[in-house]
Amino acid sequence: MLASIAYLLDLLIHDRARADELQDLRKRLAAAPPPGRVSHQEALLALELRELRGEILRALGEVQVCRGCARGHPLPHGRWDGGHCCGGRTAHLFTDDEVASLRAGGTRAWHLRGPHSEHAGCSFRGPRGCSLRPADRPNLCVRYTCPELREELRARGDLAQIDRMCDRLLVTFTRFTQARARRRDDEVFGELLGGGH
Repeated sequence: MLASIAYLLDLLIHDRARADELQDLRKRLAAAPPPGRVSHQEALLALELRELRGEILRALGEVQVCRGCARGHPLPHGRWDGGHCCGGRTAHLFTDDEVASLRAGGTRAWHLRGPHSEHAGCSFRGPRGCSLRPADRPNLCVRYTCPELREELRARGDLAQIDRMCDRLLVTFTRFTQARARRRDDEVFGELLGGGH
């Protein structure tokens, strides 16, 4: 019922494509196991990922290159001057593992709100950046640094530190996906073994 109301509200605010993408993502998030239904390791890693995403975005700060990187590009990437890498499709950014890590880390459907703007790539991309809190963003979005951004960070003297943080995020996310796969395999084999007796 609440999902239907959220979808109707989205249709009042957004175009149908964004409303449909938001509805699909919220359904996928709701279907993923909550923190209490994943392994202890998954839960700890998901919380670590949540914290790391915020740390990395704080370390990045107000970068300049991202404000004009999309200028002159075709739609949807070029809708606004900045955020070229945010012009990708929502479903490609929010993979099943990303959604599982967000859900296990505490992200809920109501955290997934699109901006009040034209739909231009990812459903959370707006003219002023991402509408999601850092803790609710996919790990990929947080750790991706294009060549131009890397050059800006190098000039600032922050590249090595941010690379280490992004590497830690990638390693932690990989450990999360492995723990998730083990739990899912155990569940499948448990059902197979339990169903045969």
